[in-house]
Amino acid sequence: MTASEAAARPQRRVGTFTLGAVLVAAGCGMLASLLWPAFELGWLLNASPLILIALGVETLLSARGGGKVKYDWLGMLLCFLLVGAGLVFYAAAWYLENGEYFNARDCSRYAGETSYRMDYSYFDGFDSHTLRLEAGDVLAGRVDTRNGRLEMEVSDKDGNTILEGAPINGDQSVEIARTGDYTILVHGRKTSGQFSFERVPAAEAENPPDAEDPPEAEEEEIP
Repeated sequence: MTASEAAARPQRRVGTFTLGAVLVAAGCGMLASLLWPAFELGWLLNASPLILIALGVETLLSARGGGKVKYDWLGMLLCFLLVGAGLVFYAAAWYLENGEYFNARDCSRYAGETSYRMDYSYFDGFDSHTLRLEAGDVLAGRVDTRNGRLEMEVSDKDGNTILEGAPINGDQSVEIARTGDYTILVHGRKTSGQFSFERVPAAEAENPPDAEDPPEAEEEEIP
């Protein structure tokens, strides 16, 4: 190929290939969510770092191509938009996984001085409650998960974990070694079911009473 023929070949701006790939992936994900309602769109957010990877690979390959890719202000603007989109999507994915996101349907929640429980047909996100426990108490819990996944962690005020499970189901209990505030953190992943945690005082833990449970406060209904 002569120099004149090479010069006559059209040049594409850097970032156009990555933009096209992002549009195809997003469109396929949206179509899949319409055809299959159970399809999780969250994986698109989790895959957002691939935008930066694809743009970096495209830039490196263009540098080896001998000027087949054009760098002008439109190309740089396109790169800036792609990098910004990748960072925004990554931040959204991180927030959904690690933030204070809470989404529940048909949910009743009770958080009192001695117990913490929820019953839900759908729970996705985070919730927590802090109980004051005395040394010798037993934190007794029960988790019944029908669908999805529930993770939990119980930690003291210093951040030390005394009980955790991922996923968690069935009976859970731990004896408290020292008096203090203990936080129960639950993380629902598109789950349905119920859980309850209750403080059992040391005296009752050693000699369980036969009397009926006392009446409890009204539960908070979350539509």
